[in-house]
Amino acid sequence: MILFRFFILLFFLVLLACGPQEGSLEGRFITYSKQVKENPDDPEGHYELGKVYIERGKYQTAFNHLSKATRLKEDYAEAYREKGIALFHLKSYLDAEKALLKSFSLKDTQPDIASDLGSIYLKNGNIKNALRYLKIAQTRNNNMHIVFNNLGALSAKTGKNRQALKFWKQALKKNPGLTEVHINMGVVYEKMGQKRKAVAAYQKALELDDSNAMAHYNLGVIYAKGKDFPKAIEEWETALKLDRTDENILNSLAWAYEKLGKRKEALAKLNLSIKLSPFDSKTYFSSGRIKYDMGNVDDAIDSFKKAVQHDPNFGDAYYRLGLAYDTLNQSYDAISNLLITEIIYHKARKMDLFKKTRARLELLFTKYQTHRENFKDLQVPETIKGYDLHKRKDQIRTSKEK
Repeated sequence: MILFRFFILLFFLVLLACGPQEGSLEGRFITYSKQVKENPDDPEGHYELGKVYIERGKYQTAFNHLSKATRLKEDYAEAYREKGIALFHLKSYLDAEKALLKSFSLKDTQPDIASDLGSIYLKNGNIKNALRYLKIAQTRNNNMHIVFNNLGALSAKTGKNRQALKFWKQALKKNPGLTEVHINMGVVYEKMGQKRKAVAAYQKALELDDSNAMAHYNLGVIYAKGKDFPKAIEEWETALKLDRTDENILNSLAWAYEKLGKRKEALAKLNLSIKLSPFDSKTYFSSGRIKYDMGNVDDAIDSFKKAVQHDPNFGDAYYRLGLAYDTLNQSYDAISNLLITEIIYHKARKMDLFKKTRARLELLFTKYQTHRENFKDLQVPETIKGYDLHKRKDQIRTSKEK
């Protein structure tokens, strides 16, 4: 089974978009590009061009222009705010927080900036400050649907699911076309075990915007939990067409394809996932396991080696590496990797896996007519050097293999 845990994607934290803009996006791009070219030290030109790039989804370029605007005009509250939004989309949340705090210090009467700060603090896990700024935003403008969305996200994050639903219903009263709110409601309905309502919420989101990858993905999760893997794959393939940079979608597809016995398709998705995230040890592990099951033992060994290279404490990968070498009758490598596995499991207090590994080792010692004393000089990862199994008498909890 692929090492993949289902999870519904996190609640949408919505930052307020720029206000209504005059002229087409392309027209504004031409105008402000020309303005900046003719006057490189014009902060307003860089600010407006930065907003255009945010609308285009070019967040790094937007950040560059907005940074220039704030350097040229140090008290430019609006530019700091848009800079924070760009950083949010670049997933640089702490820097986004700093930019928005600067904006708020310059213009603390603006509810939209307070709302943005609430979103950032919620994303950073600072519930206290998230609630503080979202309440400020709500007090200063009670009609802000985005505030209600994010208050709902905050409530859900603290386990207050019914309160979250109330906030989201208020948001929908103010703006029924909020795709992200329907998605959030689907997340909570699913958590509450109300599958039909969750499906209906995601389907409503897709009625409003059928190009929303998150709605397709979450709908696929529900189908997969119900073991309807063909439908799950259909939704996830659609999500992937809409967002080809999300390794989570690829790993989900690999998991589902393997469930249907389609190992080649599963492996193809994992290969794409590795290209996107080349340091993910679990993806290498999953790839190695499928290769092994397909009889490609040498390729499987390469994948397991990469898994332990990126995570030296990955006991399952060392265990599989040992089994793969045993398949090739390479006794020293097989036993060496299982000896490392044994230490990792013991140190991690996973006694059931430790006992399983020790039992396998005893079989290999018999098979290859050797014993532990021949491996005294074994090179082990730095993380377990000096760990003596025989001197550890502490209580060890049990755990189940994933």
